[in-house]
Amino acid sequence: MMTTPIFGATAQPDECRLYTLRNASGMAVTISERGAALRSWHAPDRYGRMADVVLAEPDHASSASPAARWQGRHAEGGVSLLLTAPGGAELLVNYHLDDDGSLIINYKATAAAPVALDVQLRPYFNLNGGHADVGDHMLQIDAAYFVEVDAGGAPAGVAAVGGTPFDFRQPAPIGPRLRWSGTQTRLMGGFNHCLFVRDHYAGGQGALREVARVVDPGSGRRLQMYTTEAALQLCTGQRAGFCLEAHARPCLMSAAWPQVVLRRGQVYRQTTVYRLALEA
Repeated sequence: MMTTPIFGATAQPDECRLYTLRNASGMAVTISERGAALRSWHAPDRYGRMADVVLAEPDHASSASPAARWQGRHAEGGVSLLLTAPGGAELLVNYHLDDDGSLIINYKATAAAPVALDVQLRPYFNLNGGHADVGDHMLQIDAAYFVEVDAGGAPAGVAAVGGTPFDFRQPAPIGPRLRWSGTQTRLMGGFNHCLFVRDHYAGGQGALREVARVVDPGSGRRLQMYTTEAALQLCTGQRAGFCLEAHARPCLMSAAWPQVVLRRGQVYRQTTVYRLALEA
């Protein structure tokens, strides 16, 4: 689809630049050079009232580059951000906002030497605009298995979601699930777990498909997530917001799990789409 012009905001020389994308529906998305992070997403509710559905701290940085500065620029109707990471890897992230409310994020990484890749932008959302917590948000994830963790948060094994708080194969409110008794949610203070949305292990980019959706009954906003990846990370923190982020799914026994290890000259690609719309 055609999109409306892009507007960018420049910063002082010693500050990170912010880039803003707008579409014909009146949405406005802002991306920061620090961490290549999604900083805000203003969108209307069912009554046409605008609100920011992203929770972001000032100068929030991704865990992949806590101190590095990404170099951003307008490109191909969107925003491109490039980071040269230690070890010679280059990370490129492209954001594009369509008029149907789809925020398309394309990732590309190349390596000059073997390197563990862990690109985490970790966008946190609250579809009511922060007026309340996300306890009544209805979450659905197409996943039959999740990764159990130990007391330190490290992967400990794979378990079926059936009979656990992680079973979101049918829509369910987030809040009540956080109150379920269970070792896993107690260890992490909520959800901070990987769920498998495909049956295969990593070994090539899969087809883009919907793997999760979240609906806020109050505002009528609906967020759908599409990805080419085999897993996603579900995080809830203290119920102020939620995060759904795509991950590759290497073998559980890999020492770099859940990272992707790039060999020299290898290229890693990933596409994730967040589509924000209103329930009919």
